[in-house]
Amino acid sequence: MAEVKVLSLSVNGMNIPQKRSQVYHMLRKDCADLIYLQETHFRHMHIPNINSKCFPMWFHSTHTSASRGVSIGFGKNIPFTLAAKISDPEGRFLFLKGKISNTQITLANLYAPNKNQTRWLVQVLNSLFAEGLLILGGDLNLILDPTKDTTSKLRTISWRQHRKVQLALRDLSVSDIWRILHPDERGYTYHSRAHNTYQRLDYLFLSNGCMPAVLDARIGVSVVSDHSPVSVTVKIHDLPLKAWSWRLNDTLLEGRENRELVERKLKHYFSANCVDHTSDSIVWETHKVVLRGEVISLGTRLKKQRVKQLNSLLLQISTLESLHKNRQDCTVLESIKSLRSQVRDLLNVKSAKVL
Repeated sequence: MAEVKVLSLSVNGMNIPQKRSQVYHMLRKDCADLIYLQETHFRHMHIPNINSKCFPMWFHSTHTSASRGVSIGFGKNIPFTLAAKISDPEGRFLFLKGKISNTQITLANLYAPNKNQTRWLVQVLNSLFAEGLLILGGDLNLILDPTKDTTSKLRTISWRQHRKVQLALRDLSVSDIWRILHPDERGYTYHSRAHNTYQRLDYLFLSNGCMPAVLDARIGVSVVSDHSPVSVTVKIHDLPLKAWSWRLNDTLLEGRENRELVERKLKHYFSANCVDHTSDSIVWETHKVVLRGEVISLGTRLKKQRVKQLNSLLLQISTLESLHKNRQDCTVLESIKSLRSQVRDLLNVKSAKVL
């Protein structure tokens, strides 16, 4: 049994390579294994190659224009076998049925329209072919609980429409995992600048029968998009443990200071080991091990510095977002925008490595 982290994010476009690299880096930082993306803006026959060594398998639902679009991606340690697929020609939903190891699973990624979303949602949910463990998620453009899921506390749909959505979800035997684990907490995934309100529009639902296997559910910080990511960590049986293999990150040697450090280490090694009674072949083969150790040490140190800086910025954003939700201060919002820009600049430094 191994842990699988499911993450859903409305990305607001991924056609620009720089934006894709930012999203990839955040997915890696969040240790996501199963990814639901909405608003990819991919078009029919114009889907960029978004496969990477960390996320090698993707399925898409696209539209004729550069709008809408949903995608489901799998981390390299998720052995998914596809059995059936339903893709919406309008780019609004994507259903996958298959297996992860020996676990039967159904994946459903939704991006609801801004208008008549309840009618659309009920129709789509009633057509869902669920089998085995169901993971349903996406951007529903809908507030399920107006008393907790928005700062305006105004009902955007009628009680009757709300009831229809709740019945459709109940028929699928799924639960809103974040709300179950945080019954009284106010968490939001989207800030409407037009109305200056916060709303929870992004959800992850799981089959009721898998609740004992759920470990965690979180709402992240919005950085690369105008929406915040939502994640759920769940245990899945018969899933192999994550493997790790080392590969040289040649970007570490681009800086002059880093190259000089490695050169000094190598000169010291050869001067200390090139003696008469030591075989040249042994010295040469051993130097590879020493070099690998030095590069790993260098990479670890630099990574810790970047992660510390990134976590500090994310913590500041989270703190200011909490403050802005209560005060609605324009100066606080400007500070949030500035910090988000700093985070994106930091992610851009990693673009080459991520891709």
